[in-house]
Amino acid sequence: MSELAIPVAEAAKDFLRVLALVERSGEPTTLLRDGKPVAKLVPMPQPAASCEELAARWEKLYKLPAEEAEAFANDLEGISRAWP
Repeated sequence: MSELAIPVAEAAKDFLRVLALVERSGEPTTLLRDGKPVAKLVPMPQPAASCEELAARWEKLYKLPAEEAEAFANDLEGISRAWP
């Protein structure tokens, strides 16, 4: 789904409708002034309603490559050992 874009003047006239649109679509909406992006409305993430929904979201999350994940884990271990 492509990101929505709405002129600032239109958003100002009916802000509640714009908010409802962002909430309903679940997609960010860019506000444009003179055709240029000036702000972005981003919907708040909602908690998963079921384990199935949570699993589906988990699959879409960015995963670190194995070597980066290992380096990150090593960094965390080093920090926890150094912590008083």
